[in-house]
Amino acid sequence: MKTFLLSVLATVALLIPPHAVAAAKSQAFHGKITAVNAKAHTITVTEKKTGKSQTFTAQHASVTVDKQKHKHLADLKVGMKAKVKHGKKGHLEIVAKTHSAKKKKKTAA
Repeated sequence: MKTFLLSVLATVALLIPPHAVAAAKSQAFHGKITAVNAKAHTITVTEKKTGKSQTFTAQHASVTVDKQKHKHLADLKVGMKAKVKHGKKGHLEIVAKTHSAKKKKKTAA
C-alpha cells in the first residue's frame, strides 16, 4: 500500500511543471495600503474589487515609493496604492505610490 501511495505522489509531482510553482510565487498583490506597522515589520494591503486583505511580513523587503528606491517601511502611508510581490531569495518587493487627485483643467477667461 505504501509503495502505491508513493508512486501516485511521484506521478503527481512529475505532472506539476516547476515553472507553475515559480509563477504562483511571483503573483503580485495589488491594492491600497490599509495598515503599516514599522515596529512589527508588517503591511496590510486591501484589494479594491474583492475587498480581500492580506498582511505581509516585510522584515527584509525592498521598498520603492513614488519611483524612489531604497525607502523604508516607515515611508509607506495608509491610503497609498501598492503592489507587493515575492522577489529574489524570497524577499518582498513593495512598490507604492501616493494617490494624487486629478488636476482641474484651466478654463479660458
